Amino acid sequence: MRTLLPGLLVEGSDGPYLKSLVERQLDALLLAGSAQTVDVLRCEVSPVRSNDRPDRVLAAAEALAADCDIVFVHGDQDASEARLKLVVALERRRAAAPRAGVSVPLVPVLMTESWMLADRKALESVVGELPEYPYAGPSAVEKRVPLKGGGARLTPKEVWKTLLGDDGPEVLHDSAELLVRRTDLAVLAQVPSYRAWYEDTGRALRERRFL
Repeated sequence: MRTLLPGLLVEGSDGPYLKSLVERQLDALLLAGSAQTVDVLRCEVSPVRSNDRPDRVLAAAEALAADCDIVFVHGDQDASEARLKLVVALERRRAAAPRAGVSVPLVPVLMTESWMLADRKALESVVGELPEYPYAGPSAVEKRVPLKGGGARLTPKEVWKTLLGDDGPEVLHDSAELLVRRTDLAVLAQVPSYRAWYEDTGRALRERRFL
């Protein structure tokens, strides 16, 4: 049996959700496509945020890469260029340390809440019915939308706060693992930015010969 240790550099408060999602998606990819038996270990999350000073972020990413097989570098869409530059820098340094973990960008369109809102059934199983849920389908979470009745077009974070109110922070933290466990990954795969991350992750797994 092989073990796979993932690492994560996260922006903001999305760590509990993304950590669980990384572990579950890796398990699913390996179960579906690996000829080996691979045990996915608990994702190691850096205490340094990916929107910290660039020198601190690079040092933290290199520290993760020294231990981990794959390092995911998270940022919202407005930070995508900085995250991609960090991944490029890490991959250049890996040329001199080939045993270091492969770096993969994890950049949802708009923000992480877009992925959290994609599977309405899963979200409602955690928080209860959401009659004002505004999205016609999973891919729509990557757009600003008005709530029912019109009004301003809201970002996913604004939709999240409006729909969940005082329960929003609790789902982001205490119930994040439950939401991930109940989410249909096939539904998430209909979100273009998630699909891009899924494909990048598959390439990293193949590079490390897990697939």
